[in-house]
This record gives sequence, structure tokens and C-alpha cells, in this order.
Amino acid sequence: MKIVSYAGQQLVTTDDVADSLVTLPAAVAKEGEADAVEIPILVGGREDCADLVIGVGNDLLVGPHEFHDPEPDFSEHAARLQAHRLYPETVETDDDGAHDWHLDVDLDIDSSTATQH
Repeated sequence: MKIVSYAGQQLVTTDDVADSLVTLPAAVAKEGEADAVEIPILVGGREDCADLVIGVGNDLLVGPHEFHDPEPDFSEHAARLQAHRLYPETVETDDDGAHDWHLDVDLDIDSSTATQH
């Protein structure tokens, strides 16, 4: 479990939601945008939801939170955050952890388009 500090409030949620909440606002802010998202939280041991505005000008801090009860399953909510149109795509790795990079580069080296001096 992790704690999310946002607008002077502290919210408790699962690791996968909190981790997604770190990645998504950074991607949204990078595009100079803002968006509203809903995240699942725990309030007094019961499940609830919180609405957050993410992106430019909205700071949040995510850190560890000690939790001894069974962790709720908020994976569906994390998947919704990760399905956001601006959420960065993951880079697949090999079994040894090496990145499998794919470059989409169109090099037009056709001599007919070259400028002659």
C-alpha cells in the first residue's frame, strides 16, 4: 500500500494505482494538459474513491504506507489509469532485463530528392 499526498490531503491506495498515478500525471503534464481521474482509496479501512485533477500545476507525492490487513484488489482501476491516451507505452525487456528497442525511422535516401549544388 502507498500513501498519496495531494492538495493537502493524504490518500491510501494500492501500489499499482499509486505507481500508475505517478506515471500518468507526468505524461499529461508533458503534453501541457490536465485531466480529471478517479482513483480507489481506503478511508478508515473501507473502500472509497477520490477524484483528482492531474497534469500541469498539480503536484503529488507518493510514498510507502504501512498496512497490515489484506490489500484490496484495485487492479481494474490501475488498468483504467494505464489505458489513458497519454499513458506511456511500456518497453518490453528480454529475460535478462535488456530492453528490446524498436525504432520507427523513415530515412528517405533516394538520390532523386537530393539537392544538387
